[in-house]
Amino acid sequence: MENTQITHPDAPRPSRRASDRFASELLVEIGGAMGLTKNVSATGIYLETTVDQVPGSRVHFEVEVVVKGERLKMLCAGEVMRVEHKPGMVGIAIKLTSSFFTDTDHAEDPAEPVDD
Repeated sequence: MENTQITHPDAPRPSRRASDRFASELLVEIGGAMGLTKNVSATGIYLETTVDQVPGSRVHFEVEVVVKGERLKMLCAGEVMRVEHKPGMVGIAIKLTSSFFTDTDHAEDPAEPVDD
């Protein structure tokens, strides 16, 4: 099976990166499935999972990180910019619209309004 790529019409071109990307493999949960991040930046994330997405759709997902020995969840919302179909998995490029850290015992939905 060959790789196929579907790109959102507003997806930035690879040479026009808004911020530096850092290679990373962090556990991620999206659409009820687990996956791994492949790179992360301040404005976006690329991950691989088994759940297909549609360019232009809005998604919510959780990334697990360890900071100073404490396991935290980064709760994220974003827009799917690109989908790459690969053998046995789907690569998804997401432009972040919101993200914040919480401890794993007090996770909240990033789509919910935040009380000030």
